[in-house]
Formats: sequence, structure tokens, C-alpha cells
Amino acid sequence: MDYKFFLFSFDGRIGRKQFWIWNISYYLFLSAVGSMLAHISPGMALYAIPVLSLILFYPDLAVTAKRWHDRNKSNRFLLLNIPLIIGRLLVPFSAQAETGDGVSRILSLIALICGVWILVECGLLKGSDGKNDYGEAYR
Repeated sequence: MDYKFFLFSFDGRIGRKQFWIWNISYYLFLSAVGSMLAHISPGMALYAIPVLSLILFYPDLAVTAKRWHDRNKSNRFLLLNIPLIIGRLLVPFSAQAETGDGVSRILSLIALICGVWILVECGLLKGSDGKNDYGEAYR
């Protein structure tokens, strides 16, 4: 598979395997960098994760868009990523906030619901067989 297509194109389709490879690599990378920086400076790790998330923002959406296409759904379902993105960007601030903050609990619940929806639809459910509105299946 062409990595330029895989990471930067919002066209076409990919299967569950490619989706899982991307997501496992993404979270392993964030975890590894976060762990290394935490040993050097805990404060640095707290701010590095949101920065890295912003750098990987476009490729993450491109991969997820192609997976939605494989399910024969439009890119509008990428809107489910908004609570997850906001949560990642607010990591430095949430670490300093009170744990009983009602607003942060509601945002966390919304992010959890959206994350589970994305996980089930993109990670667990089979894509369309053959050709759909977004092209031929890539397996």
C-alpha cells in the first residue's frame, strides 16, 4: 500500500487490519514518547502528548475516513472524533483541574461514547463487500 495514500488521502477504503495497524502504532508511539519524557521531565510529557496528537491529527483522520468509507459511510462520521481530540488537547489542563469537576466528567463521558462508537464501527464491524459508494474494497 502506498503510504502517501494511506496517511494523507481521504479517498478510498481500507480494511480493519490496516485500521488496527495504524491505531496500535499510533498509541504505542504516544505511550513510548510519553514514558521516555516522563522519566526526563514529567511536565514535559504532559505537554508532549497534545503536541504529538496535533502532528498526527491529519493522518489519523485520513486513516479513519477511509475506514468509514469501507463501512459505506461518509466523512461526516469524523465529527465523532471531536470529543476525543478535545480530550487529548486538554490533557495538560485536566491534570491541574479538580477531579470532581462536573464539566470534565460530562466531556469525558461524551468522549467515551464517541470512542466506543468509533471502535465498534471502524475496528470491529466488517466493511462492505465489493464496490460501494467509495470505491472497491481494499483487503
